[in-house]
Amino acid sequence: MNRLPRLFLTALLLASPALGATDVSMMGGAVRFAVPDHWLPILQSEGETETQVFQVPGASAANATLARVSVTAQKVPNLNGFQQFAGNLRSHATSLAEYAPGKAASPTENVYTAKEGAVTLQYFERYFYSDGYAIQLRCIRPADDARFGAAFDKGCADVAAHMPS
Repeated sequence: MNRLPRLFLTALLLASPALGATDVSMMGGAVRFAVPDHWLPILQSEGETETQVFQVPGASAANATLARVSVTAQKVPNLNGFQQFAGNLRSHATSLAEYAPGKAASPTENVYTAKEGAVTLQYFERYFYSDGYAIQLRCIRPADDARFGAAFDKGCADVAAHMPS
């Protein structure tokens, strides 16, 4: 096979967000994104606010059920509605046990740790506004599992990069 077509084919496969991913649709198809195939859907709620929750396998056995990603979407009338949506969810975070803020890289992010039972968890939240929808991507993983944390964080970053905004 000629080198140029092979490089083109490889680049095409790497650039495809749907490769090895499960397409997810929310809010009647208005919000679409892809998650890695190995993320297991464990909860879905529909209504005025919709939520999809995925368990992310691979953490140490004791903490395996704690690693999860959720996407919450709600129709909002305008940017003020988006800011209220994000503000309410950020406020809720501060009420978690042993909440400790981290350093966010942008105003649309919220980074913190909190305890769930005896385990300290790392939280990464990212907020998006797209076509009248407020969207929260929330990634939660055990804070003390560095090897798993790197793969988990990459998966979350990939999902964030392909969220509608």
